[in-house]
Amino acid sequence: MKKINILVIDPSPIIQIGFKTLFKNSSKFELIECIDSIYDFNELIKLNNIDIIITELKLADGDAYDILKSIRLMSKEIPVLVFTNKSQKLHAIDILKNGAIGYLSKNSKKRKIKETLEKIALQNFKFIETNSFTRLKNNFNEDYNKIKMDSLSKREIQVLKLFIKGKKNVQISNKLNINQKTVSTYQGRIMKKLGVDSKVELFIMAKNHLTQPD
Repeated sequence: MKKINILVIDPSPIIQIGFKTLFKNSSKFELIECIDSIYDFNELIKLNNIDIIITELKLADGDAYDILKSIRLMSKEIPVLVFTNKSQKLHAIDILKNGAIGYLSKNSKKRKIKETLEKIALQNFKFIETNSFTRLKNNFNEDYNKIKMDSLSKREIQVLKLFIKGKKNVQISNKLNINQKTVSTYQGRIMKKLGVDSKVELFIMAKNHLTQPD
């Protein structure tokens, strides 16, 4: 059985040592290299057959978005797994929308890391929307929406709560003692933060994920 070739990109020496230990004497995985920069990645990718890339979001000379961009420019289909801290979770989940195949917290157990890599390998290392691939991304949707809701200010939450109660802008302005133009500004800002394009989408998302108390 051919081993799965792994490239790790992370500026932390401790993380690099951890992966070297994880894949040492493995019958399934071959650690090609541990690097910390976009520059090293661009050189290595030309010389090696990489099956999966595991990368931190923030690198010495760029970020994981640059990795995804380089892969696209080279017309390669290499799955990129984001491996990062919980404090960066919003960005990690956002990068899934930019082509990453999955996200793992640095608090993940060794078994979880290996299971995730095996799942990716079962998809033949391609960006195909199969059921298991979709589940891999969708696992983060609930957390993603909650984090976006938590990013709203107190005033934005007040406007949103009145909106989902069916209040018109004039009623919201009277209730909060602000003018209607300000209400519209708040609504536009809320939609931008939540990543929705219409008030219908805004209503549905708020109904499902707005958990702040009155």
